Amino acid sequence: MLVTLYKRTFRVKGAPVSLSLVPFSTEQVHTFPAGGQVYEARYSEVRVTAPDDVKLDVLHNRLVWGKGLGTVKATAKEVFDLAAAGKSGFGLAK
Repeated sequence: MLVTLYKRTFRVKGAPVSLSLVPFSTEQVHTFPAGGQVYEARYSEVRVTAPDDVKLDVLHNRLVWGKGLGTVKATAKEVFDLAAAGKSGFGLAK
């Protein structure tokens, strides 16, 4: 299954990076001050492959898979880390 992660970054070293499983609001402007300048957020999408049984919990912004006591819930950052490491059936899409 292909999952899209939404990434928010700024064009300055040391700025925060945010990942989400749901798109960021286009109504809100995010800025980051550094070195006497203010940088506006840049948005991009990262696609990852995931096991077929994953489900998106939009209310909690989590990806969920497994059943019963084996249920796993992961944030967008955790999903990205799993994909980057190629663990648990996750991977970065080409």
